[in-house]
Amino acid sequence: MNKNYSKRMLFNFAIMLFFGVFFLTGTFNDEDIASSIFSPDNLPVKIITSTGIYPFFASYVFFLGALAEQESHSGKNKPVRVLMSTICVVSAILVGFIGSVVFFDVDCLGTIFPSLSTNMPVIAVGSLIGMYPLFFLGYHLAGKSDDKLLLKKLKCIVLIMLMAFIAMQGLKSLFHRPRYRTVVLGYEGIGFVPWYKPFHGVSEFVETLGIRKGEFRSFPSGHGVLSISMVYVLESLTWFFPKLKNRGLVLCLVGFLFGTTIMLTRMILGAHYLSDVSAGAMIGTLLSFANTFLQHRIAMKSVKTEIKEEESLPDMVR
Repeated sequence: MNKNYSKRMLFNFAIMLFFGVFFLTGTFNDEDIASSIFSPDNLPVKIITSTGIYPFFASYVFFLGALAEQESHSGKNKPVRVLMSTICVVSAILVGFIGSVVFFDVDCLGTIFPSLSTNMPVIAVGSLIGMYPLFFLGYHLAGKSDDKLLLKKLKCIVLIMLMAFIAMQGLKSLFHRPRYRTVVLGYEGIGFVPWYKPFHGVSEFVETLGIRKGEFRSFPSGHGVLSISMVYVLESLTWFFPKLKNRGLVLCLVGFLFGTTIMLTRMILGAHYLSDVSAGAMIGTLLSFANTFLQHRIAMKSVKTEIKEEESLPDMVR
């Protein structure tokens, strides 16, 4: 493993240890920590937390645009190129729409302007302005060339980001932990529950008390999973901006600081406990490990292929 990839792996390892310590701390002290920092009406914190999910979905749309460009100019036959490009376009439309729905949800911008949540015209305009233009930006920056290495890198990160979203949704459906902001309302039968203890009766509380089902999806933190993904997403911008080529580790650090800031805001607003955001960050960091490892394999395999191709050339050509 070369020096740059070694540094990134060590960085990921350090992040994993960091959040691992906080996860253990939260497991035994969640309620005390939550009660000491709870400030549900803190407007600056609400503004910051509303930005937490947007970068993940926006960058996903961006990468899909770049992937569509690479697929459309690849050496594959035309029907395959058309099919793959179409899949990228449809995926970008879906991802952009989901991202806008989440952005205007009550856990993001909707926490400041509740009327925006589930407002379809607003969501549609948000997609058109804040999401879909990034598809064309990615398409433009990818360049009209058959870059097999970039194509493989893009496929890898798109898959990793898809796994992040699926892991977040899948785990949230297994755990039904009440959010702290709901616990403090004093509903009978809804009290503090450690992440490792099952909580039953969600359907009854939703039906009889009219509580949103999302209020029982505290563990793990989706903001934790997706915001810490900026560690590897921002680093990937070096593929498109040559001036950032030697700033990969700095971009990883920026992603880490962004993620931890968003996680802190989620705790202050009572949306999550310390163990929730730490667990989410650990999941995101595992995927960052996977992305770093796979991107390294892709790069090394490409180098070996180039060497073999060069060695196979006649001496006069070389």
